[in-house]
Amino acid sequence: SANYSQNYNFLLFYTSLALLVNDKNYEAIFIKGQLLQIIDDYFFAEATYQKIPEKSEYFIDAQRNIAFNYSRENGFDDIENKIKVIVKNNYDDYEIKKILGDFYRIEKKFDLAIQIYSELIKENPNNLWYTFYLRGICYEQSDNWEKAELDFLQSLKIKRDSPDVLNYLAYGWIERDIRIDESFVMLTDAYEANPDSHYILDSLAWAYFKKKDYAKAAELMEEVIDMVPGEAISLDHLGDIYFAMNRKREAIYFWKQARDLAKPEDEITDKIQFKLKENDAS
Repeated sequence: SANYSQNYNFLLFYTSLALLVNDKNYEAIFIKGQLLQIIDDYFFAEATYQKIPEKSEYFIDAQRNIAFNYSRENGFDDIENKIKVIVKNNYDDYEIKKILGDFYRIEKKFDLAIQIYSELIKENPNNLWYTFYLRGICYEQSDNWEKAELDFLQSLKIKRDSPDVLNYLAYGWIERDIRIDESFVMLTDAYEANPDSHYILDSLAWAYFKKKDYAKAAELMEEVIDMVPGEAISLDHLGDIYFAMNRKREAIYFWKQARDLAKPEDEITDKIQFKLKENDAS
């Protein structure tokens, strides 16, 4: 908005003024870098952060921000090398290494991400529960459920009440038709802690489905579709729920929608095609 842009220019003006008065005002330089970062001007943000010398208390945060900004850009090899250099130059700083691990995970290079997260876990950081969770996701995405399950359980041992970890583990169990009642309790807790998450609501609806409470499952899954109309996995789930309720026409309608919206990483297209072939005469 114009107002936002005005405030932003106002702040940039004042940081520039502060630097005219004292070009060694590293706090002002850091703030200027952050302001440039906020408007996605990564090139000038980096040039600004690079003006902060190693002796400044703002140096390491500036380096972390540079690494983070790289991770938002495109081109795998180039970015990987740039972040690796920053990691090396900053003595394997934990936060910068985590940015590299997250970059690998988002780029679906799960083996590389697991390697980094494993090194970070050895350092026993404050947010150890979260690092176990992220490594668990990478194992799960690499089709290694046994190791994923161990990491999620380890994460919950450290921090019992993380809605995302409860959700990921419980959904994994439900999909494998094991520990349904335990999963149901976990998902109820997760939903109470974070009722705005459509992922958690989808899992809870799916738990009701597995417990054969189809009316409740449909009610919750319809809520999910209201929140995220284009979520292919939830549309597929709703189709399955309607089919179990003998609402075949609606089931086919939602399966078709799910098929048309599915991305390759959803890995549901073949399954949907099979259901349509079996049940759709039209």
